[in-house]
Formats: sequence, C-alpha cells, structure tokens
Amino acid sequence: MIKVLIVDDELMMEAHLEGLIAAIKNIGIVGTAANSGDAIALANQQQPDIVLIKLPVPFLDGIPLVDLLQQSGRLPVLIFCPSFKDFESKPVTTNCSASFRMKLLSPEDLLGALLAASKLIHKMRQEQSTEPRQHLYAYSYLGIEKIPVEKILLFQADEKYVKAYESGSAFTINDSLKSLEEEFKPRFFRIHRNTLVAVEAIEGLVNMDGSLRISVSGLSIQPSVSRRRASKLRQLLRLL
Repeated sequence: MIKVLIVDDELMMEAHLEGLIAAIKNIGIVGTAANSGDAIALANQQQPDIVLIKLPVPFLDGIPLVDLLQQSGRLPVLIFCPSFKDFESKPVTTNCSASFRMKLLSPEDLLGALLAASKLIHKMRQEQSTEPRQHLYAYSYLGIEKIPVEKILLFQADEKYVKAYESGSAFTINDSLKSLEEEFKPRFFRIHRNTLVAVEAIEGLVNMDGSLRISVSGLSIQPSVSRRRASKLRQLLRLL
C-alpha cells in the first residue's frame, strides 16, 4: 500500500480527495494535516510515502514544511498543488534525488500523478535493497496491482513492455527482460530472446508445426523455444 498524507491549511479538499483516492487500488490516505506541526507529527506516526501539499507551503517557526520533513529524516515524495478545486493546477512532484512536473487538470491526472510518484517510490525501494523483490507492480487506471513473483509463470517482452503471466491473468510491467533475468536467476530460464519461463512451471516440450514450444503449467499459451536455447533447455529438463 502506498500511503498518502494530505496537508491543507483549510481542510477543504479532504472529503473530495478521499473519495477519489479510495477508488485507486493499493493507494490510501493515512491522514490529513492542517498545519506543519500536525504534518510532522502524522509523518512521524504514519511514515507516508507521498505528501500532497496545498500551496503555499506551510511554515513552522519560520521553517518550511519541506525542510522540516527532511530534517526529521522523512523523505517522502512531495506533490505540490496550488489548488485542488477542479484540479486546475500545476503540481511539482519531488524527492531528494529526482523531480518531475505534471499538469493536474482532472481526476485522471491526479491518478497519473500518484502513479508516477508510486513508480518512483518502488524504484527507490528496489535500489535500496540487495535482495530480489518478492513482488512486482503493474500500474493502470485502476491503480497498482501487486504481483507475487512466486506466482509468475512467464515473462514475455512485447515491443517496449514486458507482460508477466499468472494462471488466468497477465499484467504489463515496466521492467526489462534482461533485468528480470538477472534479478531472478535461477527461478526463471530464458527460452527465447523475448521469453523467460518459471523453471518449476515447465511441463515439457511440444513440437507444433515444425516449431519447438514449451508447455507451462497453468497457462494455455505455449511459447516458442529458440533453436539457440533448445539444447540448454533439454539439459535443464533432464535435471528436473
């Protein structure tokens, strides 16, 4: 769950935003603050991933809220909005290492801003960890889909994107096939330049119309096996 803290000195947009964000999967509001003091207290208590701040930025004892958050050791992604009414604003989303601008004109653009911030958060978490991830994430207009790696049967690259297949469903993710192969060795085996398959899900090889294909438990599709990979795959199957 991506946790959002709202900071608004007039507390005018809380109910409106709560209704919008409640419909976004795996993103939720953990608190609303009317001033910097409350914001810092809630940030320490809830440890939000995103702080949504209505401009102008509030101060506490002459210190801007942004500086107070950094001094407290909290480094959430910050989204600044001059106005939340009708979403006619140009927020800036920042953290200490990256920033990007977004024009917020509609509820759909609010979703886009939150998803963009969520991608940044997940990327930072990945960079801070030395262990392979246990979950991957797919981002869409519905929100964030959290995908357990242990349930993924197949990765298949399609032009600029990669699809992760579970039994009965598929999700588009932002990771490259090469990075997935490196991160999750030896859980997945490359059978083609555009396909990785979960080793434990391999059922066997199938010849179809002169093409070598692989049968994967839980999937109806049978991906092609390249000639270059066929020999190594047969060696692997003898060991299973």
